[in-house]
Amino acid sequence: MSSAWHFGNTTVRNPQRIREGLLVLQNSGLSGNLIGPIQERLFADALDHAGVVTITNKSRDYSDMGRKWRSCFSQLGFITHKFSRSVGANEVDGVIREVQTEYIFSDLTGRSYEITPSGHRMIKAETVQQQNECMLRALLAYQIPSVIEPKNGTTSFSPFLYILQVLSRLNELQDNRGLSKVEMGLVQVCRDHDEVDLVIQQIIKFRSKYDQAEGRVGKRKQERLLLEGIATSVGVNWESLKDYADVNFRYPRLTGLVSLKSKRLVLNQNKVPIVKAILTNPQLIDSSNQNLYLMRLWNGAELPTDNSINATNEINRFKHILLDAGFSEQDLPSVSKSLEVAELNLIRMQFEEMYQLYLEEKFATDQAESDQVKEIIAYLKKLDKQKIPDEFDIEIDDEPSYLEWAVWRAFLAINNIINKPHKARRFKVDQDFFPISCASGGGADMIFEFEDFVLVVEVTLTTSSRQEAAEGEPVRRHVAKEKINYQQTDKPVYGLFLARSIDNNTAETFRIGVWYRGDEPDFINIVPLTLSQFISIMEKFECNRFENQQFRKLLDGCLIPRNAHAPAWKREIEKTVLSFVN
Repeated sequence: MSSAWHFGNTTVRNPQRIREGLLVLQNSGLSGNLIGPIQERLFADALDHAGVVTITNKSRDYSDMGRKWRSCFSQLGFITHKFSRSVGANEVDGVIREVQTEYIFSDLTGRSYEITPSGHRMIKAETVQQQNECMLRALLAYQIPSVIEPKNGTTSFSPFLYILQVLSRLNELQDNRGLSKVEMGLVQVCRDHDEVDLVIQQIIKFRSKYDQAEGRVGKRKQERLLLEGIATSVGVNWESLKDYADVNFRYPRLTGLVSLKSKRLVLNQNKVPIVKAILTNPQLIDSSNQNLYLMRLWNGAELPTDNSINATNEINRFKHILLDAGFSEQDLPSVSKSLEVAELNLIRMQFEEMYQLYLEEKFATDQAESDQVKEIIAYLKKLDKQKIPDEFDIEIDDEPSYLEWAVWRAFLAINNIINKPHKARRFKVDQDFFPISCASGGGADMIFEFEDFVLVVEVTLTTSSRQEAAEGEPVRRHVAKEKINYQQTDKPVYGLFLARSIDNNTAETFRIGVWYRGDEPDFINIVPLTLSQFISIMEKFECNRFENQQFRKLLDGCLIPRNAHAPAWKREIEKTVLSFVN
């Protein structure tokens, strides 16, 4: 075994934030001007201001935050690299100029840490499918060692290609479980594309011991023994090995070729033909040809669908999938034989997006299943810092995003929303319907339209008096906005505000419930509930399914005593919820 490899770094653990970080780099004017601690700190400040990261202690030197984000972008080819220590912030880097001369790069000035064509493509990628394709090009182009990481190995190796090889081989096994994070520990210490079978044998050997171990404690012991053994052989701490595995789980999923199923990495079955095409013709660049490597890295790797025949085949394949799913020919985009490859791929992505929305409707229906309701409650409890049952091994890396996601799933479970599931949320989800980021500003987190009322849902993790300052105005504005949007339907619009705790100042703002349009007051109905109260409501739903109309009656019951001052109103809400639950 050799040293462990991983994508990016453990600071940029969530690749879903890469596009946001690139947008910050572009908008801050720091692209091509990111050398030295002062500039690194300015970048960190910009990331913090945009909400991409949170710097909790600004009394220390936090330039390392900007440096690590810069390193991740450079490693994956989203920005150029700094190759010579003699190059200053405003000078032209000789290596970049050399690559520009050999391969035409019209949109690069030659400065270090400048956004590349691959980076600009990611910035422009607005849909999940477009972002998937950008990351796929980046990870397929990424190799170690390289002129950027000269000490990371000895022979040319593609980490992502190797993961695809392993998953493809596991996919052929009768016992196809995919790849667990612990098993990723075995994968990430190999650097030879001819040693896939050896890794598969090691995985099978570990699974035999794991399956024979008794109980949760025994199985955890086998995982720990495996990781400790690998860590000792490569000279790292076993917990660091776990961190690397976590990163190596996240980045491949953003390509769309890999999915998460029961906490295991598996091939996305809808993309198996693309995986096979990639593995049939793997493209590795010899470590001696670094200019060619940089050209490919900064442009992004070519894909099988860059060929018009392959792009057309993929369109036809997804067309048949959609027709089998119940779509009609009239529902689908038309395809002309005279289209260029770029136009074909835009249509291909339209087909993929349509199928993804179809799968999301199935996902929404599935949320009413008993096991899904139990999982929703477990996520809500984890977010509320409550103890969860041992059967749930839940990891949450971005609490605000997961709070919106868990509440969205809860209302999908309750039943019969009229608007589409993707229209009910304003946050983005990936191909496995896990949250990518929080809902953007300018609107409510979630909007659920039922047959006889509309529910605007806002969630927050802020507490104390900060809560009213951060949420009081926007929540009222969003509910008032939806009242106007739905006034033609004559449906009453309710607001639901969820937080771990409700500050009295927040409750007072919602109790008064007024939003002015000029001189005209608009009286709005907003019910503040604690996460704990909402969890108890969902626990009632778990064992005694109620309709959305009953939830509306609960909201009406909470609004009746709003004439009392805020602390008294909160106590009355608690009584109303307890009465509903019991």
